[in-house]
Amino acid sequence: MGRQVYRGIEIRGVVYPDANAAAAALGVSANAVRLAVRKGSQHRIGTGAVGVEPMPICLAGTHFENAEAAAEHFGVTRHAVYQAIASGRAQEFGKPARHARLKSRPIALGNLSFSSMDEACRVLGFERGYISQVKRRGSKVGMQRVLAAAMREARRRETASTSQRKHEGVGT
Repeated sequence: MGRQVYRGIEIRGVVYPDANAAAAALGVSANAVRLAVRKGSQHRIGTGAVGVEPMPICLAGTHFENAEAAAEHFGVTRHAVYQAIASGRAQEFGKPARHARLKSRPIALGNLSFSSMDEACRVLGFERGYISQVKRRGSKVGMQRVLAAAMREARRRETASTSQRKHEGVGT
């Protein structure tokens, strides 16, 4: 198996004769061009987009471009989306809880109210049962984490409702 020759490289509709020409035109190194060609990510050369490619996600039978779009759709954090995928609950995501509602008790964290601790865990991005465990153990550090997550969620909801009102022309 011989050395791979990088010629005729097409990047966003423009064909460059070799990696050096593409690198000079896009302001990156020739090695960056070669690496992107090997990975099949020529479309990202010179855009400043680094890291892994955004991954398409399917939650509850709905396809999303990435985790942020899914989180925005369901009104949860990106971490909650990834956690649902990792735990195998991706197809149940957004559906009512499987447990009996009679055993669930409402919980208030800061100025947010939830129908159960499980719902609070889902919305705030914690593992199932985390808030219950924190309360049972009386963990001050754990409760601080929960309250901080509740404050972030309240701020996110407030900015979302403010931007929605501005978009609708209310309150301007």
